[in-house]
Amino acid sequence: MEISYGRALWRNFLGQSPDWYKLLLLIFLVINPLVFLINPFVAGWLLVVEFIFTLAMALKCYPLIPAGCWLLRPYLSA
Repeated sequence: MEISYGRALWRNFLGQSPDWYKLLLLIFLVINPLVFLINPFVAGWLLVVEFIFTLAMALKCYPLIPAGCWLLRPYLSA
């Protein structure tokens, strides 16, 4: 079964991330220059909010392994 170039690009964009996460990042990439043309001050703050939101959603898509702190506990309690 052959796959189209558009579908291959979509599947390879950000790897195994959910489609809603990929779409949200593309929307951010389109909206930022438009808002910058209207008001650069608002665009700067929007970029900060988008960055924090993107980090939070990345943790939802790729959760951290909780064993990291447990493995370091003997070294930290000395």
